[in-house]
Amino acid sequence: MKQIMRFALMVFTVWMPAVVAAQNPEVVRVKNAVELEKTAPKPVWKPDSTSEFEVGTQIRAWTIKDEGMENILDNMQSMAAINNLYMVVVMHQEHRPFQAPEFPHNPVRDSWNAEDSRVTFFPDMKRYGKIKPLLSDHKWIRDTDWLQLMVDSARARGLQTGAEVSHFPIPKGLIGKNPDWQMKKIDGESWSGSRFCANNPDAREYLIALFGDLAANYDLDYIQTCQYFFNDKDIDEGGTCFCKHCIAEAKKTGFDLAAAIPVLKKNKNAQPQRNNWLALRRNSTTKLYRLISEKIKAENPKCHLRLNDVFAWGGGDAIDYGVDIKALSPYLGSLVNQDHQEQRGRKNETFAMRKKWLATNRKFIGPDMHFVSGIAPRMHASPQLVKAGIKVALEHPAKVNGLALKHYDGASFSLLRAFKQGMIDAGVQGLIPVIGKEVEEMKLDNYAPFQEELVEEWGVETNATGTAAYTFDEPSGAYDIRITYFDADDGRARVTLLIAGEKKAAFTLDEDTDCWRWRIFKNIRVNNGDQIKLVGNANKNERAKLDYIEFIPAKPPNPQ
Repeated sequence: MKQIMRFALMVFTVWMPAVVAAQNPEVVRVKNAVELEKTAPKPVWKPDSTSEFEVGTQIRAWTIKDEGMENILDNMQSMAAINNLYMVVVMHQEHRPFQAPEFPHNPVRDSWNAEDSRVTFFPDMKRYGKIKPLLSDHKWIRDTDWLQLMVDSARARGLQTGAEVSHFPIPKGLIGKNPDWQMKKIDGESWSGSRFCANNPDAREYLIALFGDLAANYDLDYIQTCQYFFNDKDIDEGGTCFCKHCIAEAKKTGFDLAAAIPVLKKNKNAQPQRNNWLALRRNSTTKLYRLISEKIKAENPKCHLRLNDVFAWGGGDAIDYGVDIKALSPYLGSLVNQDHQEQRGRKNETFAMRKKWLATNRKFIGPDMHFVSGIAPRMHASPQLVKAGIKVALEHPAKVNGLALKHYDGASFSLLRAFKQGMIDAGVQGLIPVIGKEVEEMKLDNYAPFQEELVEEWGVETNATGTAAYTFDEPSGAYDIRITYFDADDGRARVTLLIAGEKKAAFTLDEDTDCWRWRIFKNIRVNNGDQIKLVGNANKNERAKLDYIEFIPAKPPNPQ
């Protein structure tokens, strides 16, 4: 009898949860989603513009000048698998690297203060009306078409290309001198001396001409922007806009904004005046995006408008700024979430905001639009956070079509490598794994691990003579060996590479760049089981600092 009872209990234990699950649609939905995820095809990466899976990042003029375009592309492609590159061609005032004191791998300068919305391309001034693009105050910037240089270099390697127009496309100083362009509060006063109204005809003409200029004269796949033309304030807190141009635009739609103003002054929630005002903001934004998109397509049918959604990252909602992403979507070719959660460095990061943001925007734009998630390997990010963030993005039901590395100028070499490895770990197909070793993971003698907090880089250092060694466990063959190190400006430290006890390379840290650098040594034979040893010799005040040794399979020599 006891055996029968035990058997009945076992059957009930197996059967009952199945019955409960069958009666609970949410349980079924989650289970089906998990099963679907297991069988869903993984993204396939290719190194060029034929790739359906995008891996993009941005560049600016000063980075090109300082690091060199070819060196930058080498870093981006080999360390982070970039196949899509865009330039910020109208950049607002900002300290770079963003919220960090120093560039991690810039050999010329520690930082750069971007000017007030100066352009880094050669505009066709005949296209513009009252408002024209402003060139840089720096001769070396205005004398070179940096966008053309980037496009030519990227296309030579088969990459996709784009351009970005900042959310301050008109210089703040210029707007400040022209009150008629400025957004107005309900009392008729300007809300800000640096923000223009979307319904101002001069500003509208300038924006349309700017995007048309870029589309017509440069070989671009997309033009990216994050324009928002109204603020997120309530009416009694300075909400915008109530200027004469908005009054005129409202009149076209049958809304008498002039008559609504005194009503809303008495009661900000008065209806239908309040809803009509909010609709005016949304419709004005959508109209300008539509006009920009149509101009791009008219100039270059292969180029499209991309929205860079920044709103959730700032803690807001796009609709609060008059940006209705669902209404905009017919005029967009792609959308990227400007998501930077990794850079906060939170140890217990759950990426809850990323998950919600991806779900929300995928719902707005539909299942078929090209959708990219931002990943931020900079500031306080760690390799573990970068990999975890990528995994969340790629496993999300929104099914993103690519990742955007935010941003190259502030990302250390370690975090660039973590970005690529994170994609591999998350199942992206086609990527070639990095073969190499973090020096801090090797057997150390008189070398001590350290973290350079200013640029979030990890490595080892010695103030005398130190060694780092390990056994090579990869396939035997010929490799190009890249060694990453820090070159300070207060000595002449040296580094020596020995393989199986034989000296293969040696160099002096003599560039005095005070940043992270690398050197590559071509076509060196390495056998499985060989001991790899790095010897660092400090000199004066320069410690011998090392980060990583990488083995890149050497290309066979070209036949004669």
